[in-house]
Amino acid sequence: MPTELESWLILNQISVIGPVRFKKLLDFFGTAQKVLSVSAVDLMQVEGIERKIADTIVAERKKIDIQKEVRIADSNGVKIIAAFMDEYPEMLKTIYGYPPILYVKGHIKKSDAVSVAVVGTRKITSYGRIVCEHLVRDLSDEGITIVSGLARGVDMIAHKTAVEEKGRTIAVLGNGLMHHYPPENRKLEDKIAVNGAVISEFNMHMRPDKQNFPRRNRLISGLSLGVIVVEADEKSGSLITAKYAVEQGKDVFAVPGNIFSKYSKGSHILLKQGAGLIETADDVIDGISVLKNFVERTRRNLKIVKENKNLSERAKLIFETISFEPVHIDLLSEKTKVPVEKLSAVLLELVINGFISELPGKMYIRKE
Repeated sequence: MPTELESWLILNQISVIGPVRFKKLLDFFGTAQKVLSVSAVDLMQVEGIERKIADTIVAERKKIDIQKEVRIADSNGVKIIAAFMDEYPEMLKTIYGYPPILYVKGHIKKSDAVSVAVVGTRKITSYGRIVCEHLVRDLSDEGITIVSGLARGVDMIAHKTAVEEKGRTIAVLGNGLMHHYPPENRKLEDKIAVNGAVISEFNMHMRPDKQNFPRRNRLISGLSLGVIVVEADEKSGSLITAKYAVEQGKDVFAVPGNIFSKYSKGSHILLKQGAGLIETADDVIDGISVLKNFVERTRRNLKIVKENKNLSERAKLIFETISFEPVHIDLLSEKTKVPVEKLSAVLLELVINGFISELPGKMYIRKE
C-alpha cells in the first residue's frame, strides 16, 4: 500500500482531480490513502463527484507508477513537498485552490514569506530592463525574496538580477521540472536553485502547455506579499497575475511607462484601476506593512552593528549575511568565502557581543 505522501502524489496525477476537488476528497475521507481504497459509489458521496468522474478516478489510480515518479524526482535533485509537511509555504495555504503538491529544486525557507513578485512582458524594452534591474537590485539588497515565472523578458531579468545580487529568488514554472522552458533559461534555473528555489505543482514530465500558465500565475502571487508589474501590454499574462493578487488580498504595484509604447498599456490599465504607482523599491516597501517592518528592523540592527567599535570589520561584513532564518556554518563559509576555522572565531565574536545566537548543530541566527 502506498504511503500517505505517495497517495497524495497519485491523486495529484489523476486527470480529473484539481486542487479544489483534491481538498474536497481529502476533507470527506480524511486521508489520501482512504480515497485510493474506496469504491466509485463511495466517491460519488462527495459533492461534485459524478459517476463519470468517480469511474475515471478508480481507473486511473490503478495505472499510475508513483515509485517511478519519485525515482525521477530524486535523480534530478527535486524534493516533493505535500501541503501537510512543514516545508510547505504557509502563505500558499491562504489562497483558494492551493496546490496539494510542490516539486522543488533548491530550498524554500521560512524567510521567503518576506517576498515580492516581479512580472511583466516577454518583450521587455530597454527602459523596462533598466527599471526591473533597479527595483530588484534594491529589493534583494534589503533581504526580500523575488518571485517570478522564469519566462523570457521581465521574469528572466528579475531572477538574473536577484542571483547577481546574491539574493533569494523563487521561479514558479508552468511545466514539470524535467522540462526546461524556455530552453535558454536552463543555466539560470541551476543558479536560482543554489540560493533559492525552482518550483512547480505539475508532475515531473508535464509539458509547458498553454493552460498551465494561469495556474502558475496564481502561485506567483500566492507566494508573494505583493505583485510588481514592470511592463505589460493589454493581453499580458502579468495582468492575470495581478488579478489573482487582488483576489488573494495582495497589493499590486505598476511602473509608469512610455504612453506611446504598447508595453506600457497593461501597466497603465492597472494604475487606472488603483494599483500603486512605483518609482523606487521604497515605494513598494512603504506600501506593504510587513515589508516595512522587516526592512526597518534589519536596517536598525545593521546600523547598530556597523557603529559598534568592539567588532572587527570582518565581523560586521559576516553579520550582513546572517538573517532571521537559521543558517549552517558551512553555508556561511560558502557564501562569504571565509574558511570555517576563521569563520568560527568571527561568529563567536558576534555571539559574545549579542548580535547573533548559536543554535544546535552549528546553526546561527540573527537576534531580534
